[in-house]
Amino acid sequence: MKHLLTAIIFTFLVCAQAHSQEKPQYAASLIPDSLKQNANSVIREQTETLVIKKPGKGRQEIKRVITVLNEKGEEGMLFVEFPDKFRKIDDIDINLYDANGKYIRQYKRKDLEKVAGDDGFSLVTDNKILYGYIRTDKYPVTIEYNYAIVYEGFLEYDDFYPQTVDQSIQQSVYSITTDKSNNIRYKNYRCDLKPAIREEGNSITYTWSVKNVQPYQKERGSARRDVPRVLIAPTLFEMDDYDGDMSSWDSYGKWQITLINQTNKLPADRVAYYQNLVKDAKSEREKVQILYKHLQENYRYVSIQLGIGGWKPFTADFVEKKKYGDCKALSNFMYAMLNAVNIRSHYAVINAGSDEMPVDKDFPQTAFNHVILCVPLASDTVWLECTDRTQPFGELGNFTENRNALLITEKGGVMVATPRSKPEQNLYQSYSFIDFAEDGSGKASVDIQTRGEFTSKFRNYVLNADDQRKKSFLINTIGFKQPDAMELTQKINNTDISTLHLSMQIEKVPDFSAGPKHFLNSRIYKFWDKALPKSEKRQNDYYLEFPFVQSDSTVYQLPEGYKPENIPKAATINSEMGSFQSNYYFDEAKRQLITTCSIRINKHVIPAARYQETLVFFSDVIKEQQQKIVVRKQ
Repeated sequence: MKHLLTAIIFTFLVCAQAHSQEKPQYAASLIPDSLKQNANSVIREQTETLVIKKPGKGRQEIKRVITVLNEKGEEGMLFVEFPDKFRKIDDIDINLYDANGKYIRQYKRKDLEKVAGDDGFSLVTDNKILYGYIRTDKYPVTIEYNYAIVYEGFLEYDDFYPQTVDQSIQQSVYSITTDKSNNIRYKNYRCDLKPAIREEGNSITYTWSVKNVQPYQKERGSARRDVPRVLIAPTLFEMDDYDGDMSSWDSYGKWQITLINQTNKLPADRVAYYQNLVKDAKSEREKVQILYKHLQENYRYVSIQLGIGGWKPFTADFVEKKKYGDCKALSNFMYAMLNAVNIRSHYAVINAGSDEMPVDKDFPQTAFNHVILCVPLASDTVWLECTDRTQPFGELGNFTENRNALLITEKGGVMVATPRSKPEQNLYQSYSFIDFAEDGSGKASVDIQTRGEFTSKFRNYVLNADDQRKKSFLINTIGFKQPDAMELTQKINNTDISTLHLSMQIEKVPDFSAGPKHFLNSRIYKFWDKALPKSEKRQNDYYLEFPFVQSDSTVYQLPEGYKPENIPKAATINSEMGSFQSNYYFDEAKRQLITTCSIRINKHVIPAARYQETLVFFSDVIKEQQQKIVVRKQ
């Protein structure tokens, strides 16, 4: 009887617990139809509460309930956090519910995976990734995430996102409680939100909240971070017992000084070595160039992330002995070499990436992921990318140009603009000779000369690639006709010009033929096919990879007795963003049909206000390229 009674009670408790875990309020049917439009998932409820106990310690409680409407919203089914020395993930509880809010199963920390945070280039790292993917074969489903983050060091706070891409929000609340002596700083970007502020004793709480917000329609080609958000940053902070003040760029720069102080010294014998290395240089600029070449030829980039290693560089002496370092260490080492020959330079922190917007110069915040070096000379300023062994001297490239960099001067931080990209730094010049046979076949000899970012592209996809990848790049990316046979050679000259030579046999050179007529494209690859997405009222700036100058000269050697029946007219197309020219002519004595064209793109960012004008410009260039040349036997 006791056993029976025990079993009945146990069954009742299990059923009651299961019933209590059902949450009909999570039923997908309760989501307003307006929030399902253009959405792949819906944040039903999101509450983030951050309590800052002191500048270096705090705890954040997070509850996030997401209904995933379809498989395109599967990102909402991924739990991922990055625990490290300063960031501990606690109290993980994840629950899965079906479309009606009926409980399916629970996930705890033991169900998640924890792996080393290998970013693909770090030699050593103590970062970890804690992740779990919630799997289902039916939609919609709802996932409830509950967990906490314990901070043992603060350098930044999470921004608040009142709208997200492809995801609507029913309710989202973000609050930060801190001591009144450490006020929160905030600034709106593409939104108009004011926090509710509540004071109690010595504490102050800031709360941002939104309800029933439809997805943000991020436009193609916009910058990665060009989305509505509230920028949020501390006034006082502390990392690994290094305390700082972020109320101004000057004070934040002073904190950086404490990290690099005494790391940029070299032993006396190495100082003498570098002084001897530049003794014959005729100018300070030449000295900088000699030392930069020495860096590129003898030191390699690796990333080392240990403890505060994400911000503090290894010493110049360490880099000197090991012959490697990360961006901080190599820039710091270059600083030490220049200091050894009495040339002043500045460590500069910056946000890197081809589609990164400049850091807001009016809002001090940790938004950096890279370090470069600035060398102010009497006649000009030289910027050095110390991690790239092939970067031309004095050129940063699209990774860090057109940005705001924080210079760490002797007195503190100073925000300055990095150089603007110049089209002439990125060149693509092609020269093609096609020996065109009467049956439509041909042999093509092509020379492509590149500089700057084009050289980097070819190095990645051609020089360091297998044959299949080379062909794929040349055919699918550059747009060459599919060859029946191809030979490729490449060389890089001392002038920073890379030359690629292609020898190809093509069974069918014309686009199509009709009897004795052959309809030829102006060249045997797609010179320009960049069309912009149609948009009547563009809101975001559009990002190209980089500004450039591209040109082509193509010669068709026609068979005996062949002449052109139709040749397009020369064209000139201009806009604020760039210009295009083309020309066509026939050398009857040599039986050579010659086409030339060139395009210049002045800037890599198309302002939203100039978008329609640039869209028309790009379309007009494509139309010009689509014209056919008709040749036939006379």
